[in-house]
Amino acid sequence: MVMATVMTIVTATAMDTAALSDTQSLTRTFYLTTRAWVLLDGTASPHIPCFLLTMLSLEYRENHPDPEILTLKVDEKIVGSVLAEDVKARENVPAFRASIVDGYAVVVPEDGVLHGTFPVVLVSHASPGEVKPLKAGELARITTGAPLPPGATSVIMVEDTILKTMTDDGKEEKEVEINIEGVKNGENIREIGSDIEQGSVILQKGEQILGVGGEIGLLAAVGVVEIKVFKKPVIGILSTGDEIIEYNRPEELRLGEVRDTNRITLISAAKEWGFEVVDLGIAKDQSGTLEETLRDGLRRADVLITTGGVSMGELDLLKPTIERALGGTIHFGRVAMKPGKPTTFATVPVKTNAGERVSKVIFSLPGNPASALVTFHLFVLPSLHKQSGVSPVGLPKVPVVLAHDFPLDSRPEYHRAIVTVGGNGLLSASSTGGQRSSKVGSLKSANALVCLPGGKGKLEKGATVDALIMNSIRLG
Repeated sequence: MVMATVMTIVTATAMDTAALSDTQSLTRTFYLTTRAWVLLDGTASPHIPCFLLTMLSLEYRENHPDPEILTLKVDEKIVGSVLAEDVKARENVPAFRASIVDGYAVVVPEDGVLHGTFPVVLVSHASPGEVKPLKAGELARITTGAPLPPGATSVIMVEDTILKTMTDDGKEEKEVEINIEGVKNGENIREIGSDIEQGSVILQKGEQILGVGGEIGLLAAVGVVEIKVFKKPVIGILSTGDEIIEYNRPEELRLGEVRDTNRITLISAAKEWGFEVVDLGIAKDQSGTLEETLRDGLRRADVLITTGGVSMGELDLLKPTIERALGGTIHFGRVAMKPGKPTTFATVPVKTNAGERVSKVIFSLPGNPASALVTFHLFVLPSLHKQSGVSPVGLPKVPVVLAHDFPLDSRPEYHRAIVTVGGNGLLSASSTGGQRSSKVGSLKSANALVCLPGGKGKLEKGATVDALIMNSIRLG
């Protein structure tokens, strides 16, 4: 079992690979906070002080597999994926000379003066089809986005013209008067490739395809039909414990039974972040059953998340099962933070169907509901981001003003809170109430984790602290 204590703390901005040259005997396991790098050795207790972590962004550099690369068709299913290579435009945008306004295409005289009444000889709509050439002294009625007739050099806005006559059937314009000077070539025209040039890089490796639609729309506009992306890991989620029953069992609870809230909560959270989930059900506190379920999960998923069974009781079997039965390595098993003290991170060697030996990740989270969800966002999500090619990893961090006093704990705390934006544009944080780790109600409406330092007393109303944002910010 890998034990770890803090040996060296180096300011993150000053940390580099060279600074580690004298620490080769130490286990090269790191995690990054926005405050410090913490270097762990391999000798003592696996109790990792976290200090004031404003973003617990784990960098398991030697314990995470590199992301796989997939080729996917461009459709709504690629949302959330990260590009594994630069993407270039296959076509110019626009692909033809197009009008920016509704008006009349003209051939601009050398002096730029257009005075008189001109015949409307053709019409160009924003629809496919051939357009006849335009000669000097002629007009082509044109709509926004329509292709310019060959020979046209400018477009006059309809507001700068006067309709003089209509065709005999009254369906089309026949003559239009224009009286303007200083007309220049290229006015109100989108030239070929003026928005996006064929062959130019439109999206870079590492960029994420967001659900708001901008990236997909860009890919569609330039004719890209497939892209290379980093494969998102499949997550297996398992609850453990003899006392745990399915949350939707209709019968009343018997003495000692607890409904399984963790599994459905974590499945929901993982899917909300765009990951595919395998529901591994509930494993009882029996070493053989637990081992069998874990092995099944390792076959079906890339990352395992378990809840319960990681404290110090005689039926807390996860750690010994991972180490002894699965041959895994526990990199840490206790964390100095609230909630989530028993959080455990391990890797397990697995043989693939092709016979290749790979290492898979197991996160064993506390059984209390608040602890499980908080540690999912602080530990698991950065790991999933890393394996998906996402950068930066983890939750976004923002400064917030405390709407009331917040009591401090001896450990650094990630306080469930509701962050709103006021009329002054400032973000304000209010507690969801009691923060006991077993209190499911403290998760309701929470969209942030307020980062509180370990200490005594309280942080007073009006103090500014960091918060990690889990969901959309509401108007106050």
